[in-house]
Amino acid sequence: MKKIIGFVSFIIISLNFTVSFNLQARETSKKPGLDSCISNIFRRLQIDTMPGASALVSQNGEIIFQKGFGYANIEKKIRVTPDTKFKIGSISKQFTAAAILKLQEEGRISTADKLSKYIPDFPRGNEVTIYQLLTHTSGIHDYDFQPNLDVSQPVTPQALLDVIKKNSYDFNPGERFQYDNSGYFILGYIVARISGRTLGDYLYETFFKPLGMTNTGIYETNIVLDNEAQGYSMKDETVKKADFQEMSWALGVGSIYSTTVDLFKWNEAVFNGKVLTDATLKTAFTQAALNNGGKVDYGFGWFLSINRGVRFIQHSGVSSGFFSYLERQPENKLTVCVLLNALPAPKGINPILNGQAISEFILADKMEKQNSGVSDTTVNENNLKKYAGRYDYGHGMAMLITLKGKQLFGQVTGQAPNPLTAVSANEFYFKAMNAKIKFVSDTSSIFERLIQYQDGVSFEANRLKDEKPVKINPDFFDKLTGRYDFGNNYVIEIIREHDKLFVLTPNMPKYELLPTSELDYFMMEAASRLSFTLNKDGKAASLTSTFDGMAMPGKRLGD
Repeated sequence: MKKIIGFVSFIIISLNFTVSFNLQARETSKKPGLDSCISNIFRRLQIDTMPGASALVSQNGEIIFQKGFGYANIEKKIRVTPDTKFKIGSISKQFTAAAILKLQEEGRISTADKLSKYIPDFPRGNEVTIYQLLTHTSGIHDYDFQPNLDVSQPVTPQALLDVIKKNSYDFNPGERFQYDNSGYFILGYIVARISGRTLGDYLYETFFKPLGMTNTGIYETNIVLDNEAQGYSMKDETVKKADFQEMSWALGVGSIYSTTVDLFKWNEAVFNGKVLTDATLKTAFTQAALNNGGKVDYGFGWFLSINRGVRFIQHSGVSSGFFSYLERQPENKLTVCVLLNALPAPKGINPILNGQAISEFILADKMEKQNSGVSDTTVNENNLKKYAGRYDYGHGMAMLITLKGKQLFGQVTGQAPNPLTAVSANEFYFKAMNAKIKFVSDTSSIFERLIQYQDGVSFEANRLKDEKPVKINPDFFDKLTGRYDFGNNYVIEIIREHDKLFVLTPNMPKYELLPTSELDYFMMEAASRLSFTLNKDGKAASLTSTFDGMAMPGKRLGD
């Protein structure tokens, strides 16, 4: 249970490890059917009154498709066009990274520098490098996962930096990769400190103005933009305006607005050496290295992946009411950009998956055939039973492995169950994420963890303790139902349906709460727990969500 930015960011990261689509195209320079393919993807936005998306595709420096779908502003009946401005969320990170690298080319900073050189009083700053901030390997705790921050009110850079300083590290610098907004806020802070200008002014003078990106800038609450998209959220078929978010909390992290056309200009400039030197770009697009020599498919502000033998450089982004994706396939000089003004999104609309479907349509003749996995029928049912359980993916996320008949299924928090295909006795192909999962045991009978391999990256997830729910009188559940406010417009709801208790969380499916006592509950599909406290009248007054050793209190709202 986290604030919307951080929780959705983690989902986006997992999706950035590339989900494949099997779309075929005839070999031709014009790619017949591209218009129909893209229009079909976004057909949901062309009916009724829906939020909108702007999509752009370019190849060899030429725009081959650009179109808007749905509404930029439903209330005012303003439709999306290629000139509509969207908040682009974490796509902003590549601009912050480029600013650091430009300053390095000018000799004003080095990625090898220690954080303490620029912020002397930062805790353990002499252990953290600029390189680790750029690659999400610093271990600095992500402020976005901190409870009780009021992101509806403005914050100064110094005040947010002071908040970040107070948190303990999640791990020692360089030990592992963990997507971290704090690192990019600090980088934006450093850019301003070195340049003597605000981050927005530096980006404008260094990148936006020279590249003709006239519809791009740092979003400021008190400025009304021409052609600005309104952010929305979807719940089932209901559309409502998204909760307000003060963008000063996302400086350097996700505060930029732009258009598909301007992001096309940016990609063309970056990948044609007009922003940074070839030598700098080579390092920016190199896998990050951990202390133990391990590699991570993240560079400096860009995700790096291999999809069916083809290299992609990309990033997604979310903000309250917005979801964005920008991708480059450098060898074929292909750019795909999708910007959406809805989060949660309409059914079937996901800029990451939509964008990847478009690129696969265009590059189908250059990509390897889909890996369907190799079935190994020798895996017996008794062995499959040993793999079933919950595995900790961090940040409250879990992989739930279940066995139905003789078929294993994997389900990551927030996603549907998908089948696992055996390729050996303890290795399985997870087609839904184009990944391989290996179950590992340090004993002869218990499998303590799994290792997931994806696009050259591997990570381990330890098995969570098997828990059995206890029997509770269902009438007690009535004492717990209601809405709980965690601050920053983040509210969850506890509901009873017949003899079961469920939690409704923004952007997530409905999950059943399983009791270990009258006041303590867990979910099979997640790695977080909920604990209730009662008031003197015997009804719930608050609940606390715990995950990764953190506790987030929520106050029950009045009936």
